[in-house]
Amino acid sequence: MYLTDKMSAKQALTSIIKSEKKRIVCTTISAILSVVAEVITWVSLYFALNSVFSTQQPSIHFALMGVAICARYFLYSVSVWQAHLAAYHIIQNLRQKLIVALSQMPTDQLVQYHRGDLEKRLNEDCQSLEPLIAHHTTDIITGILLPIALIGCMFTIDWQLGLIALIPLPMAVIAQTMMMRGFPARQKKYNQVVANMHKAQLEFLRSIGVMKLFGVDADSYRQMSTNMTKHHKMVRTYTKQMVGAWVTFITLAQASLVLVIPFAVYKMTQGVLTPVDLTMIVILCAGVLKPWLDLTQVFAQIQHSFQSVERLLPLFSSAQKSPSELLSEPVTQLRCHQISVMRGSYQVMDSLNVTFRRGDCVLLQGASGSGKSSLLATLYGELTAHQGDWFLNGQAVSAMSEKQRSEYIAVVDQHPVFFNASIRENLTLGNSEAEDSEIMQVLEQLALAKLVRELPNQLDCAMNTSEQDFSGGEKQRFAIARALLAAPSILVLDEATSHLDKSTEKLVLEAISQYSSQQIQFVISHGNQALSMANRAFSLTNGQLIEQEETVCA
Repeated sequence: MYLTDKMSAKQALTSIIKSEKKRIVCTTISAILSVVAEVITWVSLYFALNSVFSTQQPSIHFALMGVAICARYFLYSVSVWQAHLAAYHIIQNLRQKLIVALSQMPTDQLVQYHRGDLEKRLNEDCQSLEPLIAHHTTDIITGILLPIALIGCMFTIDWQLGLIALIPLPMAVIAQTMMMRGFPARQKKYNQVVANMHKAQLEFLRSIGVMKLFGVDADSYRQMSTNMTKHHKMVRTYTKQMVGAWVTFITLAQASLVLVIPFAVYKMTQGVLTPVDLTMIVILCAGVLKPWLDLTQVFAQIQHSFQSVERLLPLFSSAQKSPSELLSEPVTQLRCHQISVMRGSYQVMDSLNVTFRRGDCVLLQGASGSGKSSLLATLYGELTAHQGDWFLNGQAVSAMSEKQRSEYIAVVDQHPVFFNASIRENLTLGNSEAEDSEIMQVLEQLALAKLVRELPNQLDCAMNTSEQDFSGGEKQRFAIARALLAAPSILVLDEATSHLDKSTEKLVLEAISQYSSQQIQFVISHGNQALSMANRAFSLTNGQLIEQEETVCA
């Protein structure tokens, strides 16, 4: 399965289906053979009825009919079974590919997606392929072949009646095609309206406590109300078009039965057809309708699957960086060269130039919104600078892959994230070889060792069950411990001690300073505690980085 954002939805869906080629081929062959078995059933019935009317022994024909029915049941079951297996494997592989693609996506692109949006694409959009592949693959094959085969049988009985039965089909297809013009665009718009409505509802649910706390009235929910109104309007238009096209197709398709029966009765009165011929013509004409009806149900699912694939494709970025070579020596110098960042039309920082060396503990200060976090985000890849770059020992950071960048840089912000794993596994993400003694030593420095020892399973305690008992400050210290255990060349602390009281913050900063001689450390803080550990301090004002001449540790 090969997917890139350069593909069309049709190309991508073809690639997805080809990834289970053997099962899809088995599904196709079984479906075709089931159609053959069904045709044999009706042919056997025709000869059996003729035998009855001619006072001949029909048992062999009825026996063949029974065998054909059993064969049709078996082959159809195999086709559906293989289609389901193919669908489940495709969805599993697609999700794995999607997770790999997300892990390889540049951070500055990844942060543009809302978590809920990614969850929807990973779960709902992937799962939406299951009905098409598992349930409708066989229906599409039989829906196309069976009517052709049955009308062919009608042609062998009477070619004129077969032609009359066939005429309404192209009329029905043409009418439905004309009525469904522009449907894909409308469905895309409908899906966008639904997504906006869901987003507004989630925002409402998240903020309802604050709304009630401040007594905000219903006027504050205009966004949700507007999106719901748009949704209702789209539903009316969407339903009107779908129902109109479906009813038109059904009406025209059923016309074949209405047209054939009078002509068949007339031919029988003229002695051209026998009663058996008339009976089979009616049965075959009615049998043509069900596959046609099944195909009308599949059309909407096909469109929905194309929409889902279109939403998934942007996540498979084709622009992959060629990894540069790792630095042959430890990082001794970090240079910020001509860095400029724009926020819309506003220039946050303009052509910043500064050099840092190993052992520097740098304090960044400035008003909220001045660009402190944005500057460092261009270093660790969450934001792309409009101009300029960072250089590690003279090597451009932008040329590094995400994995290479993580070898040198660790970041702790004020909103740490932990995974559904043990404390040990969470803390050793950047250093899987860390021994328990090393982990406990770092935890001791951050005043967390006692807390961990009191947990039922200590380092083996699952974060998803114990984290509810951790305060915001404790979670921040765990995140700092994880960064220290990774032993990065560059450590970024972005308001990483914002939830700590002064005494604990002092203890944590002292622990961090013990590693400063082997690192370049950046600290963003609005408090004065960090000033005591910094040997360089900068103020970011009006887009310019101004170094203070004196610090406590300088």
